Amino acid sequence: MALLSVKNVYQTFPLKNKEVVVLEDINFDVNEGEFVSLVGPSGCGKSTLLRIIAGLLKPSSGSVLFRDSEINDINPYTSMVFQSFGLLPWLDVTENITLGLEAKGVSLKERLKKAFKYIDMVGLEGFEEAYPRELSGGMKQRVGIARALIMEPKLLLMDEPFSALDALTAENLRSEILKLWESGKLSLKSILLVTHNIEEAVYMSDRIIILSAHPGKIIGDERIDLPRPRDRESKEFYAIYDKIYSMILGSSLSKEVNPLMGK
Repeated sequence: MALLSVKNVYQTFPLKNKEVVVLEDINFDVNEGEFVSLVGPSGCGKSTLLRIIAGLLKPSSGSVLFRDSEINDINPYTSMVFQSFGLLPWLDVTENITLGLEAKGVSLKERLKKAFKYIDMVGLEGFEEAYPRELSGGMKQRVGIARALIMEPKLLLMDEPFSALDALTAENLRSEILKLWESGKLSLKSILLVTHNIEEAVYMSDRIIILSAHPGKIIGDERIDLPRPRDRESKEFYAIYDKIYSMILGSSLSKEVNPLMGK
């Protein structure tokens, strides 16, 4: 049984006097134990699709199923890590991390117990009482990751979580996420990452789903069988990167040649 199934999803938005198609007939599964990435050019609907899976946005048509049960509201089995951190500036690190637990009515004692566990797990020791303004971008994203993990989701959704960080910080966080994923210490069954960075997707993922230029539709589904840690300089890594890049580029160029496509 698939952990997540996305079936025949279309998403349209009104624009002046017409409906603009953002996502077109999206179908895919995510199985337990998979780290899956969604890649595609800017504006292809990757983040919109992630919000549909989280239950933050209702699709215009189609359905999202979790273990064969349709999701019609907020998906209780998911947590999301955002690109923009999304921290509340008047709350300290511990308070930001435990915000979701507080909303669920979890006791203060239990919230703090779990917070210390995940603070230690993501490398935030010593920053428990710091406020967002006192943190670097990388530390803010660690708070965002801990806030998502503390909810103990089955599926972790990550919306371009490294794109706002400098290159070295992003690389360190990628490696740490993979170590946590492979450690078996988390409740997670799967991870779904949205990224426009093909190299990042090939480096981290077991499988990559490729979306076309607007409107977004699936044009490829590639399994990555390279052993970890992956060598970015290897010919095998480059071959996968080049194949996915060519697919996305070809999709984008076809829309430029025929601007009526997808309308």
